[in-house]
Amino acid sequence: MGIKVNKLGDDKGVGEVVGVGRYWTGWNTEVYIFPTFKQMKTYDEPFSFQMSDGTTIGYHIGVAYKVDPSKVTTVFQTYRKGVDDITNTDLRQKIADALNRLASKMTTDKFIDGGKSELLDAALKDIQEEMTPIGIQVMSLSYVGKPEYPPTVIDSINAKVTANQKTLQREQEVKQREAEANMLRAEAAGQADAIRTKAQAEADAIRLRGEALRQNPGVMELEAINKWNGTLPQYMTSGANTPFIQVK
Repeated sequence: MGIKVNKLGDDKGVGEVVGVGRYWTGWNTEVYIFPTFKQMKTYDEPFSFQMSDGTTIGYHIGVAYKVDPSKVTTVFQTYRKGVDDITNTDLRQKIADALNRLASKMTTDKFIDGGKSELLDAALKDIQEEMTPIGIQVMSLSYVGKPEYPPTVIDSINAKVTANQKTLQREQEVKQREAEANMLRAEAAGQADAIRTKAQAEADAIRLRGEALRQNPGVMELEAINKWNGTLPQYMTSGANTPFIQVK
């Protein structure tokens, strides 16, 4: 849509709202275009805003917006310029003001540790409350590219990253040592269990053999006979019995 404006004469000012099409304009008239579909704008110059601790951060910002068709006249009467000029000057200034006002309540650490989205969402809400009644519907704000931090902040970020990496490395080393210790304990427990099992088996065998011999005393004598080579001892004390021979 557009606004046909008379620049001179008794009817100076807004003439009429015109739709899509071609229109003749004389030297005394000008048509300002107000697209009513979604517009995207990424500002070439970064926005700079100061945090509560004094750190100044720069960030490129993109904005998506559209003009309310029912309020085209209100938009022009408020700004007296076309939508491109409004976007490049007035809207940019409102974004900058919102970012500076909200950033002054946030620390740099919070901004880095997840506060970026919070800051941008709050700025969007403020701008919507101010611009929507006029007829410009700001749909979204977005960061473009990487933030521009001072060298001191970059050094601090790098130091934190290094510290976190070392912490993770130490945690991995501790977990590895714990796993190795658990493995050694499991291995030792297995060996001890095997020794206990073997000892128990041997003890059971001895016990069973002892019980068998007590119940069958002739078995021991029979085993001794089977092992005897038939040779008598060369010297026997008086009263000693000849092995396996009963002397009557």
